[in-house]
Formats: sequence, C-alpha cells, structure tokens
Amino acid sequence: MSHQLLENLEALLITNPTNIRYLTGFAGVSEKEREAYLLLTGQKRYLLTSSLYRQSVRLTNCTFIELSIEKRFATQLAALVRRGRLGFEEKNLTVAEFEKLQKELPTVSLEGTTDRVETLRQIKRPDEIADIKAACRIGDECFTFIIKEIKPGVTESEIAWKIESFIRKKGTQVSFAPIVAFGPNSSMPHYSPSDDCRLKTDDVLLLDFGARVNGYCSDMTRVMFIGKPKATWMRAYESVLRAQNEAIRAILKGERSGAKLDAIARRRVSYPHGLGHNVGLDIHESPRLSIKKDAMLKPGMVFSVEPGIYLPGRYGIRIEDLVHLTEDGAEILTKAPKEILCL
Repeated sequence: MSHQLLENLEALLITNPTNIRYLTGFAGVSEKEREAYLLLTGQKRYLLTSSLYRQSVRLTNCTFIELSIEKRFATQLAALVRRGRLGFEEKNLTVAEFEKLQKELPTVSLEGTTDRVETLRQIKRPDEIADIKAACRIGDECFTFIIKEIKPGVTESEIAWKIESFIRKKGTQVSFAPIVAFGPNSSMPHYSPSDDCRLKTDDVLLLDFGARVNGYCSDMTRVMFIGKPKATWMRAYESVLRAQNEAIRAILKGERSGAKLDAIARRRVSYPHGLGHNVGLDIHESPRLSIKKDAMLKPGMVFSVEPGIYLPGRYGIRIEDLVHLTEDGAEILTKAPKEILCL
C-alpha cells in the first residue's frame, strides 16, 4: 500500500486525521483537531504526535516521533526527510504548516497530492464492510425504538437525544448529529433540531441518522406522518419511493454509472443534491452519485441512495438507504421498513 501511495515520491506526509486512522488505526481524542502526522517512506512509517499517545502508537506498527513545545512538527520532520520529493495532502495541510515546512526543509521539494488515500478508501475491505453492516443493524434497531417514542407535543431535540442515547447505549456513537425535522422544517435537507419545535397532529416528520462502529458509519432517512396525511404528502412520498426503487433496481440490474442512476431518479422527482454518496469512516465520501460529475461504481463500494422532494416552508420527503456493491450484484444494508407509516 505504501509503495502505491508513494508513486513518484520519496516520502508522503498524511495530515488528514481520517486518512491517518485508515492507514494506521490511530485515532486521537478529537477528530476535528490536529493530533498527529503520519510520514510514509519506502522503508518505514512514522507517527508524529504527543507523548500522551506513546502507548497508542505502539499498537500501530509505526515508529513514534514525539511532538512537544520543544520538539516542533516541522523541525522533527526535517530530521526525517532531508532531500527528495515530499508529498503532502494539499486539501488538508494549512498554509501556516506549509510555510513552516518550506522554511525547515529548504532542500526538499514539496509536492501537493490529491486524494491518494481517499481513492484507496473507496473500496472497502471485508472488515470494513462488516463494521458498516453492524452500524446499519444498530440504525435499524434504533428506528424500531424511536417510532414508539414519537407522539404529539414532543420536541425535535428530544427525539434527537433519544436517538443518540439509544445508539450510545449500544456501545457506539452516532455517525453525525441526528436530523429530526417536523412539518416545514423537513423541507431543509440539512437541518439542526430545535428545542422549541413541537410535533403536532397532522404533521410530517423526517428522521436522518446513523450509527458508527469502529469508526465506520451507517446512514438512513425515513419519513412518517402523524395522524392522517394530506393527499399531496402521500403522492410526494410515493413519487420519492418510486424514484428510489427505480434507481436501486437499475443497480441490481448492473448499472454502475452514478450519473445515470441520478438521472433515473430525477425522472420521477427533482432534488437539490446528488442521488447519493459513498460512506465509510466519513459519512460523506467520494465518489458522489451525481449527474454533474459521473463516477463509475465498483465492487466494494458502499453508498447511499437518497432522492427527495423539498417544498420550502411546506414539507420535505427523503428516503435513504445504503447499498453495498459486490462482485456479483448488490445488497441493501439498511432494512428499516419504507411503506407509508402513519403514527
């Protein structure tokens, strides 16, 4: 794997925390903070991080290089790379970090790279697939649980907390902050639950959530109705479900063009996002299923299929499932029921 990543380079610096976790298994306390750097050479792997993680690094098959106030990152890296071409992740390294490297490594050629690790991450290993499947099972169990907790008067935040609590009690984490949207709020594809919005009788409710097992995510969206749904809601739901079913049938029949699959769903409904996205250690990974930029889907990929209808200020309907492409077909990983549900 290292030789593949090092094509045309003497060394490669990995700064994206998710990529570091993928390559080494190392995960710090916070995914959003820069807690480690990974240096790949032809012979060795070096993990540069605080002494707080010395024991963790021993589990990664990497050589530990300490970082501290006295032992700065650029200085420590300069002791490891003295000449040649050093690649870096141009989408992740900050300008300040780059300038420090230029200063400390004057005899090294710094060369930006794009998506070298992300491309490897697109195709999941069997152990990664197993973790995603486990996360999907927890998501399905959570859906069965949460529909019993939904009743008029409850707030969006209360339902979101119950979802997160259920998943955490399973010994894992949520893939992302759950989306719980009532009524007109469901028309916003990405929405943060409110403490003030309470569920009413004759309302639309949209749930979008997932679990994370060993870092690997699941993702699912379901919509239900409180009381008797309006005829327009029913027609919209049926249109979205047909759009999703037609795209999934095309996948099962062998269609592997993300753009064509997006186009198939758009024959039924129009939506302001792509049909889906890959899922793994990040909830949104490449490639995307979009008519704007075609991508060929390959065995080992796991991606969402999530068409929707959004009428601003009125309501939104989205149905989302995860699909795993195999060598001889595809399997749907999310199993929660999709028939019209009225509570």
